[in-house]
Amino acid sequence: MKSNGLIIAAALCLVLPTAGLAAPVKVKEKIKYYNIQGKTAAEFAVAMSKRGPYSRQHRKRAWATASRDLTYQLVRKRGSKGCSIRDVKVELDIVYTLPKLRNARAVSKRQRSKWRRMFNLLSKHEKVHGKLYKQFARNVRNQLLRMPRASSCRKLDRQAGKIVNALSEKDSLANDRFDLKDRRNYSLMERIYTGS
Repeated sequence: MKSNGLIIAAALCLVLPTAGLAAPVKVKEKIKYYNIQGKTAAEFAVAMSKRGPYSRQHRKRAWATASRDLTYQLVRKRGSKGCSIRDVKVELDIVYTLPKLRNARAVSKRQRSKWRRMFNLLSKHEKVHGKLYKQFARNVRNQLLRMPRASSCRKLDRQAGKIVNALSEKDSLANDRFDLKDRRNYSLMERIYTGS
């Protein structure tokens, strides 16, 4: 399940040489864990439902989440013909929140195997959200770089904000579609914890 972060914009009004412009997109990925306990796959499922991170998208706790926080900075050039984009710096922080089985040594080999399968399915699902977030960040940079010159830098900033907000909404819809489409993952998970 995905969760959207804040989008923060900043602008620099500089005249810079053309050499040494920013790298395309800086991405930082981090994994946070929350602890669960249990001795069977069914108990793992109950523990994750009780202790998992809160999903704003679904308005309830989830077993795992991926969240994004994107920031961008416009490097602008002000001239006699208006204000234009020289470069765009984009940074994306992705945080995956996943369960960690605390009492793994007290669990039977068979149930540990089920736990690993459950964890791998959750991790795989959240990593797809991460890929979608990275595509969103690349789209932000590419579209902002293509912005036409504006009569003022303030107007350019407003246009950039509208572009980023529209792309953010599009990214949210893409992530929602993925959640709906990933039924196979959910049914595999259900078979593991119900024992069927």
